[in-house]
Amino acid sequence: MSYSDSDIYLNEQDVIMIMDVNKDTNTDKNKNKNKEKEKEKEKKEKKKDEKNGEDRVIVLDATAFYAGIPLLSSSRYYTTTAILNEVRHIKQDIGAIDLLVELGNLTVLDPDQEYVEDARSYAEELGEHDALSDADISLIALALMLQRSYEVTIVTDDYSIANVASAIGLSISNIINKGIRYIGSWIRYCKICRVTYSDSSKVCKICGSVLKYRLIRVKRVSK
Repeated sequence: MSYSDSDIYLNEQDVIMIMDVNKDTNTDKNKNKNKEKEKEKEKKEKKKDEKNGEDRVIVLDATAFYAGIPLLSSSRYYTTTAILNEVRHIKQDIGAIDLLVELGNLTVLDPDQEYVEDARSYAEELGEHDALSDADISLIALALMLQRSYEVTIVTDDYSIANVASAIGLSISNIINKGIRYIGSWIRYCKICRVTYSDSSKVCKICGSVLKYRLIRVKRVSK
């Protein structure tokens, strides 16, 4: 079979058509590549979020249970025996909390003694030791202990707990209150003698008057 020149060579319209087909094909390929990249990016972000979730724990104060905050199954929650006993004393019926423990949504864990002592030391430095109960101290101590392995957030509306925890460098999440704005140190002073005390004295050693309390702002809490 023989071909003429007109059979062999493409005219201008044919060339344009071929170019358009190639252009559409390349566009489709680029779109598919972009979709694959987006999917890969989404997978990486998902894995990153899952990993961050594994490294993050939430420590609950009694006020969190009183407020009845929802415990999301995707988060890891902790509290101490002392806090749970405090809640039981007030609420009497804590069947829902016991169920959360059984289901593994809430872990009751008591801190080692060394962290309890550290928590008391921090409280004394800030003049908060009289304001914090043993249960409060156990909560701060637990957060300190968990901080070795996790990113810890304490859920509380208690100013003294928030004050000590913020000074240590722990994150605070508030329930109802706006939250702590300044880390402060409490001092005792005699209004008559104008003498301050950094120890646990409750009366003036000079005149015997009952000491007053004053909060000295140390630094602003960054949000």
